[in-house]
Amino acid sequence: MQLQIFEGRKGEFGLENLTTVEINTGIWFLAKEVCRALELKDINSALGRLDPDEKIISPMPINGGQEIIISESGLYSLVFASRKPTAKEFQRWITKEVIPTIRKTGGYGHAQAPNFMVRFNANWSRVDQGYFSVISELFIRLYGRFEHEGYKIPDKALDGKEIRPDVSVGRLFSTYLKNNYPDVADNFKMYSHAFPDGSEHDARQYSNDLLPIFIQFVDTDWIPNQASRYFKTRDPVALEYLPKLLTAQ
Repeated sequence: MQLQIFEGRKGEFGLENLTTVEINTGIWFLAKEVCRALELKDINSALGRLDPDEKIISPMPINGGQEIIISESGLYSLVFASRKPTAKEFQRWITKEVIPTIRKTGGYGHAQAPNFMVRFNANWSRVDQGYFSVISELFIRLYGRFEHEGYKIPDKALDGKEIRPDVSVGRLFSTYLKNNYPDVADNFKMYSHAFPDGSEHDARQYSNDLLPIFIQFVDTDWIPNQASRYFKTRDPVALEYLPKLLTAQ
């Protein structure tokens, strides 16, 4: 079971996002998004037209709560019920682009690098020589290892907020240093970290002397003890891959 949130075609269908849930190779759609795209304002009435097996409560939380999702056949039934001129075009977009692309590549949307990669690329040159940043090392030790096992960290969590594991790792690494290596806990300085939205915030860069300690922390503390708690409420799919990271160490 996999949940994916893709950029919608707002100009044509009024969608900010298109949410899909893949269950046993079947693709399901968030009912309220489909109704919005088809201008079916009475969602309960629209869903009342569907057969019981064409609508279910999502097995996983979406946007932090339980949502009704509909099957492909349920989506087509709503298309027939819509009087919107672009309803047929919406159906063609789903059947000709979205679904075939999901089945072929596992996803749909513009070929855009994940935010984690965007931030890595934007910030590696901002770190001084002789220092490392949390995100630069996590790109290798978490993102890269996840991708090697077949999982990509999504941009957003189930509640719609951006997933930034480097924030958790950075905060806990600071505490780890104070508790276990107090003599070197202050061997850092700040750099200006750039975000995809154009904002910048101060972040720590650590002396390369601390890199072995950081690797030790990630491999023996954060991944085995903290990662499951972090991803459980953000993207539960990651929990299936964490054991592979542990055995690969």
